[in-house]
Formats: sequence, C-alpha cells, structure tokens
Amino acid sequence: MPPVSEQRLFEALRTLSHAFAEGGVPDMSGTPPEAAGEAPAIAAMDQELREGLGEAALAVAFGAFAARPGDGGPLHLLIGAMGLMALQSGEEPDPPAEILAIAAEDARVETEIDRAGEAVDAEFGRAANGEAVAAALEARLLGTAITLAGCTLPEGKDGQAAVRLRAARILARLAAGLVAMNAAAPAAEGFAAKAP
Repeated sequence: MPPVSEQRLFEALRTLSHAFAEGGVPDMSGTPPEAAGEAPAIAAMDQELREGLGEAALAVAFGAFAARPGDGGPLHLLIGAMGLMALQSGEEPDPPAEILAIAAEDARVETEIDRAGEAVDAEFGRAANGEAVAAALEARLLGTAITLAGCTLPEGKDGQAAVRLRAARILARLAAGLVAMNAAAPAAEGFAAKAP
C-alpha cells in the first residue's frame, strides 16, 4: 500500500473525532446509533485512507503500550485482534467471553491437559527448566495447530480458510488468556497474603 500523507491522516482523525462527538460512528456490527447504513464519517473515506488510518492507530497504540510496563498493552492488542477475527468470521465480537471459555469444562480439553502433563513429566521430570518446557510447548502447539488447522490440506479444499481462521482465533484466545493470567497473578497473590 502506498504511504498516506500525514495531512490526509490528520483530516481523517479530525473527521472521526467530529463523528464520535456527534454519535455518528457505527458500532461493531456496522449499524450507526440512529439509522441503518454506514456513518458518513466512514463512508467519506476511501479504502486506502481507512487502511492508512488503521495502521497509524495501531502504530500509536503499539508505541503507547511499549512505553509502559505490564501486560496491559499486549492484552489490549490481543483483544483487538480477537474482535477483528470474530468480525471476519461473521460473528459478534465478545473477547471476554472467548477468554473465559478457555476455562470452560470440557472432557476433551481435560484429557489433552492430562496427556500433555504426563508427556512433559516423562520427558523432563520435575526438575525441568522453564526454557526447555517452553520449547517443548512451542513445538507441540505449532505442530498440533498446523496439522489440525488444515494447513497441510491441499490448496482450494472447501472450508480450509475458515478452519485456519478458527485456529488463529483459538490461538489468539489462548494467548490472551495466558496474558490475563499473568496480569491477574500478582493481585491474586496479594489477596491470598491478606487472607487470614
């Protein structure tokens, strides 16, 4: 994509700011607050400008999150990615529900957890270091995801793109859940320390 001039980006930002102030920006489903159809602020932008504005917004968010410590930045960006992939799948975005679904009771998930735990214990024992376990986890995640996501199926097979997108959504959901666990861990430890 050719670069979009700063002037056009500033104009787009100004247009969006006015639209927000007037309640004219559509919600995630594409429906404006008062009427059906696309908001004038969005409709006035061509595809090139929309893409440029999106990339600029992502760059600003990345810089802002990189400048502060903690897990908040990666979590917000993962949640944004989850929402976009839900829209691409034709679904209503609900990242919190997706993240919480990781902990949902499921016999097959429990079986896979037990199997993976036994395999790690058999290979590394209880004295395994974090780096070795992380490498094994990475290999297992990638190998399983690529195989089961249909990435090895012949090109053009029906449903292949949808299966790949679903696999990407599951991996993003898992990543967001793990980051959320890291973010919640210090608070949980503080709560446990205060408990009688």
